[in-house]
Order: sequence, then structure tokens, then C-alpha cells
Amino acid sequence: MLEVRQLCKSYGGRQVLAPISFALPSGQCLGLAGSNGSGKSTLLRLLAQIQRPDSGDVLFRGRSVLGDRQFLRRQLGYVPQSPELARDLTVRQQLSLWQRACGLPGPLPKDVLELMGLEDLLRRPVRALSGGMAQRVSIGMALLSRPGVLLMDEATSGLDQSYVPRLLDWLERFLTSGGRLVWCSHHQPELDRLCGAVLRLEEGRLTGGTEE
Repeated sequence: MLEVRQLCKSYGGRQVLAPISFALPSGQCLGLAGSNGSGKSTLLRLLAQIQRPDSGDVLFRGRSVLGDRQFLRRQLGYVPQSPELARDLTVRQQLSLWQRACGLPGPLPKDVLELMGLEDLLRRPVRALSGGMAQRVSIGMALLSRPGVLLMDEATSGLDQSYVPRLLDWLERFLTSGGRLVWCSHHQPELDRLCGAVLRLEEGRLTGGTEE
């Protein structure tokens, strides 16, 4: 179980995310929906600990994981809205660097490379990638540690369209095997397909709770 308890965030005295709580059991996907600027990306960045919350807690299997590097590197995969890659590295170097940071031995996992079509990109410098290619690398990085929790912020936006059904099929298998997914999207068909419930945000606040 992933539990979020009263997580909130303010910038310059303005609250951008009101206290939010939810629980995400094994094998479930929670959708995040709302207009641009509603707080969806802020919530995911707090869960991924890219930013620190003002208050609240995140628990995994009953234990607080705020500041837990082992959890972040081995149990959680995060795909930001825009790829955050090192432009001066090759794709292989970028993936290998993150794999080492996660404490994972051995070569890059072939199944991840095949899923996102990365094998033919390994020698390319990141700066030479198209937006769709960069998104494929970003998704690949999130999957390297075979995490139990995935946070995906508009993962199909900008993704090469031939890879969208491949990714969605893989995510369904991930959930069937007991994974947990928080899926942020403007595309209602994706939310309908993957999510057991949808959390709708506007101006950092829940608007009507969850929808089954």
C-alpha cells in the first residue's frame, strides 16, 4: 500500500496544493485529472521527492519514505512531464548513469530497451534526440529498477504514437502483476482504460473526490 497523508505545498505564501490524502493498493492505478496549473504535476513532484512538501507524509507498506533514498532508487519510477536528461551524454551513458545511481549491477535490461525501442538510440547524444525519442528514454529510465510504484506525468504526450499502445499494454501487465501507478493525463480514454479511480484537481484542491 502507498499512502499519502495530508500532503501540501505553498510558494511565496500562496498555497498551490491543499492537503491531499489517498491510498493506492497493490495492482491499482489512480488517475490525476484537471486543467493546466491545477496542481497535478506539483503533487507528482512531491511524491517523487523532487520537491519537499510543507507538511504531510508518504508511506509505503506502512513506513514513511520521505527522504528514503533506497525507496526512491529501487521502488519508485518517475516520468516527469518534460524529459530531464543530460544533453552532453549519449543515451547509453544516461541510462547507465541512472542504473548505477540505483545500485543496479549488470548490463542495461534488454526488455526495457526493447519496450521503448532504445537499442538503436544508445550511441546517440541526448542533444540530438527528437522530443519523442527523449520521452522514450525518460520512460526507460523510470523502468530500469523494475519499481513497484510508477508516477507518470503526461507520459504519452509527445511520445511517438507507435509506442503509445505498447506502453499502455505494458502498464496493464504491470498492474496485473501487483504494481501501483499514478497516471496524470488529459486523455480521458487513457484514464478510463488504466484507472480504477480518478482524482480531480483544480487550483490545488480536490473537486468532488474520486470517481470510479
